[in-house]
Amino acid sequence: MISKIYIELRLHYLKFGTIVQFRTQELADFWAVSVKQTQRRLRHFSDDGLLTYEPGRGRGHLSQIHFLNDFRVELTDTMRHAITINDTDVMFYLFQLGVPTSWLAQFRRQLTNLLGLQVQDDHKRILRQVSTRKITSLDPVNVAIHHEYELAMQLGDTLIKYDNGLQPGLAHHWTSNQSATIWTFYLRKGVQFHNGKEMTSLDVKKTFERVQQRVGDRYWQLINLVKIVPRATDVVEFYFSASEPLFARFVVDAKYIIIDCDSSIDNLHWIGTGAFEVVESTNDIFRLKAFNNYYGFRAMIDEVQYLLVDDDNIAKHLFNPEDYGNYDYIKKQRAIPGAEFVIANMNRKTIIQNVLVREALYNIIDMRYFDRHLGDIASHYNREDSIADHSKSMQQAQNLIRKSGYSGEPIVLGVLSHIKSAIDMAKGIQERAQQAGIYIEILYYSFTNDYYSDVLEQQVDLVMLADVPMNDDEFAYIEFLTSPTLLVQKMLTIDLKNDLQQMVIQFKQAPTIEQRHTIYLTIDNWLTDHFFMIYTVHAVRDVYIHQFLANGEYGNDYKNAWQMPKGHKKSTTERDM
Repeated sequence: MISKIYIELRLHYLKFGTIVQFRTQELADFWAVSVKQTQRRLRHFSDDGLLTYEPGRGRGHLSQIHFLNDFRVELTDTMRHAITINDTDVMFYLFQLGVPTSWLAQFRRQLTNLLGLQVQDDHKRILRQVSTRKITSLDPVNVAIHHEYELAMQLGDTLIKYDNGLQPGLAHHWTSNQSATIWTFYLRKGVQFHNGKEMTSLDVKKTFERVQQRVGDRYWQLINLVKIVPRATDVVEFYFSASEPLFARFVVDAKYIIIDCDSSIDNLHWIGTGAFEVVESTNDIFRLKAFNNYYGFRAMIDEVQYLLVDDDNIAKHLFNPEDYGNYDYIKKQRAIPGAEFVIANMNRKTIIQNVLVREALYNIIDMRYFDRHLGDIASHYNREDSIADHSKSMQQAQNLIRKSGYSGEPIVLGVLSHIKSAIDMAKGIQERAQQAGIYIEILYYSFTNDYYSDVLEQQVDLVMLADVPMNDDEFAYIEFLTSPTLLVQKMLTIDLKNDLQQMVIQFKQAPTIEQRHTIYLTIDNWLTDHFFMIYTVHAVRDVYIHQFLANGEYGNDYKNAWQMPKGHKKSTTERDM
């Protein structure tokens, strides 16, 4: 089997054919090694019968390589060997190469058959999937990405669950006094953490104190919290300085997943009570295993594997979405809750501080001139409140720029590097901005390397992103505004966040849904009228869901997956269940 270094060499000279003349220093620079190391590599490939190598004689003379084998044949032989020994790392690496898709097309079905639901001889069910992005954070307090939020909820549990209303979780019952200043939660007995320790009210107290320490004393949900008192091992009380009638709804959020705070905690590893636990996390694989002592129904899936690849080309070279139906996936069109948006970084002391420039950008980002397949035009966070603004125009943008005093300085727009639709929209905004006389510079960022750092706060004037709420109710919007890990809190100045905090407190204190909705619109209008926030679309997406996920949603709820895929051959044991 040929090595990745040799494959890199063939790709580097692919357009030159089988005989290549080159300068050794140039090849050394490409490999980022010394000239001597480069020569040793070439001699090694020569000894293996892959090529002949003639070093250049004297100063200025070119060296020469003669490749002895057809590169396509070399790749297909390597793929066959990788499939034989089940080396998924090599398989995915080969599918990511910039070679004609037809070269490896014959292996697509074989590789796809390794994915999806696998039932082993011992009836162990493994759901194996591809992820083109590494898991960055599963810490319940830090989690900011929808997929990672979902995974955190598989690893741990909250006191109360949200499922078309409030449902018992780790607490089987809860009450408050008449003024809603004391909340009492009655815990399930015998619930175990993944390390075998039994959960008690002390773990609840420590978890909430950890959250309070991380989000700050002024966080809107906990601002009135005075103390937490474990009354018994299975009873815990929360005391507030002011009425908190909605506190039971707040605790369904992932940040309040009860963890064993006495064990070590990092971004990917912590001890919870959930239906699954993390058993492996490397650069190549992320693996979850069902927790046999889970207090609820034991999951039907025994193991979930994410095979990690670092190049989105895998999706193009391996999967044609229309072919998913040939395997275990079904296609659904879903109106994604929440909204996509562009937000201004008000902490940057650049031209973005100029409200006339921001208003010009609002006119430039007119979704009537973009791909309508992206979704419905948004003017608010909630789809039902959005109305397309037909008064936007390029003429207005140009007039505003003339009044603003803008003098050609670049405005940096941050866009996710792995989402083609976002990149296309960013380029469209760039082109329309140029028509209005604004120079947009695009900076590509990733969740893995940039989102949890200060790159966005320090280097961009605008950020394009989407918010997909986990619990799609009236509080999703407030969580979007107030979560320390999401963009609103990162992009607004301290003074603006103080103004926002006052409105959020009014929202929390409002006694009815109707009054809270009015305040939500007031907040959203404040953000959009000052052009801090420019909504773009409410996304509509074709999503491809493995049939084993019986809930049929745009999610990864493995603990509630009970439905066997259509056409799946059941074992004798499964038929008899």
